[in-house]
Amino acid sequence: MIKILLNVLYGFIIGALMLLPGVSGGTTAIILGIYDKIVSAVSSFRKNIKKNLIFLGTLALGGGIGVLLLAKPLETLVGLWYGPLCCLFGGLTLGSVPMLLKKTGAKLNVKDILKVALWLVVGAAIVVGIEFMPEDMLTLGDSGILRFVLLFVLGIIFSVGFVLPGISLSYLMLVFGVYTPLLAAVSGLDIMFLLPLALGILVGTVLTTKLLETCMNKHPLPTYTVITGFVAGSVVAL
Repeated sequence: MIKILLNVLYGFIIGALMLLPGVSGGTTAIILGIYDKIVSAVSSFRKNIKKNLIFLGTLALGGGIGVLLLAKPLETLVGLWYGPLCCLFGGLTLGSVPMLLKKTGAKLNVKDILKVALWLVVGAAIVVGIEFMPEDMLTLGDSGILRFVLLFVLGIIFSVGFVLPGISLSYLMLVFGVYTPLLAAVSGLDIMFLLPLALGILVGTVLTTKLLETCMNKHPLPTYTVITGFVAGSVVAL
């Protein structure tokens, strides 16, 4: 019961902080120390369905409660103290860097130090580069099978921002011109818009987490270092 309540609390924090502009749910999970568990639970869901369902379900429950209860208060706080909130989260994010670097297993030798430096730059450059991409790069058609396929593919792309820390899902949607149409589709319950996007995110999330877990286990140094670069790059964006 304590574990369940703790998972609900973790989900509550992740859901609430994701409401802040530029804040990644993955980064919040890293700060809380449960990112690896989430990736493992999604990628290995069928190996222990009951355990993983309880873990992910309680996180989702807490996330939903966090969004519902704190959306309005956070909107007020962002309006009053946007700068200090970004600095606070930036500090929390930087505080997770030593923990991530420890997971790389890198040793204090020239070879490993150079590898860490290289992958850090790669990860940070990707996140910072996304922030400089122009918004509304794509124009969605009105209807038809091509639009359905395009939304499905975009859903797979958005799943990367959903899974990887430091990458803002909302900004990716802005870049590809989906953010405003998505809000309209949600308010108008446009199933033909929401369904392919949701399917793409679902498929992409499963594929991304499986690949990520494999990379974490087999290639920890480059994987965790690139993730650290993502996190560091998100601080620049904040």
